[in-house]
Amino acid sequence: MTQTLSRGLAVNMTAGELAALVGGTLRGDAAFKVETLTTLEEAGPRDLSFLGNPKYAQAAMASKAGVLLLPPMAAGAPGLCQNRILVEDPQWAYAQVLIAIEARKPKAAAGVSPKAAVDASAQLGSGVSVGAFTVIEAGARVGEGCEIYPQVYIGRDVVIGKGCKIYPGVVIRENCVIGDRVILQPGVVIGGDGYGFSPDKKTGQLRKIPQLGNVVVCDDVEIQSNTCIDRGALGATTIGAGTKIDNLVQIGHNVQVGRNCLLVSQVGIAGSCVLGDHVVLGGQVGLAGHLKVGDLVQVGAQSGLMADVEPKKVLFGSPARPHREAFKLQALYGRLPELFDSVKQIKKKLGITDPEA
Repeated sequence: MTQTLSRGLAVNMTAGELAALVGGTLRGDAAFKVETLTTLEEAGPRDLSFLGNPKYAQAAMASKAGVLLLPPMAAGAPGLCQNRILVEDPQWAYAQVLIAIEARKPKAAAGVSPKAAVDASAQLGSGVSVGAFTVIEAGARVGEGCEIYPQVYIGRDVVIGKGCKIYPGVVIRENCVIGDRVILQPGVVIGGDGYGFSPDKKTGQLRKIPQLGNVVVCDDVEIQSNTCIDRGALGATTIGAGTKIDNLVQIGHNVQVGRNCLLVSQVGIAGSCVLGDHVVLGGQVGLAGHLKVGDLVQVGAQSGLMADVEPKKVLFGSPARPHREAFKLQALYGRLPELFDSVKQIKKKLGITDPEA
């Protein structure tokens, strides 16, 4: 029998304790004991679940969960569950329970694995753990409380702030700077060479331009698996505080990403682009080089940006257009066969013959 991971996550709290944890209002038995948490469909009489999207309201009504996290509007809704915790944001309340469960997990013991290679001139703050086969080069500095998993490479003179988590297979090349509480998921590469080449006008040969800048990742950034951020040719490629970057994103040299941006999987940003704060780029969005994208811009998946974008614009398409215009064009594309047939009929009635006919 297949068992989901969530079924194995022990909650072991009462409904009253959960309500206090998430800052919600309990309707039901405060002493009711919750054992685990799981999805609405899989929940049993001792499980916790939540309604994060109104389209799953029917599933919530039918759920056998012992306790549900629900929005206030669902307080009197019919359903099997008799213990309800009412919160404005059930998804975030559910996340708070997950955070509490995660906090119980044992952390790696501070210290350096005997199988790691740490240069004598590197500085490690208090409480740092370094896993097996990790390499930390000369002059590197790692802040207190960092967890560095096995098989990480930290280059010469890298600076890493406090409380970071750096998972296996991460590469941070020389002179790069990582802020506090940064999370780097497996396979992230920080500070690889930028894609800089100069064609020889006589031979056409592509000659490499040295990339001598670095990457600066500010506080509270999370970068997910197999994302690559190139070092600047001169100066820094910068990722602003609070920004979250998904898997398989490519950020070119000297790009400046603002604060609290969301870059979804397979986004590609060419060199020297500047993104403002709170920019959202959907999956597979591509940006040509040297563009400026204003604050609060949102770009739909698989769109292509070829020009600067003013703040607060919502764009879609390739090339990207205002989203309403782009959706209208998409609707018209679907009617092209019908329109083409209509034009043929009109030409036939008018006696117009195509030259190639």
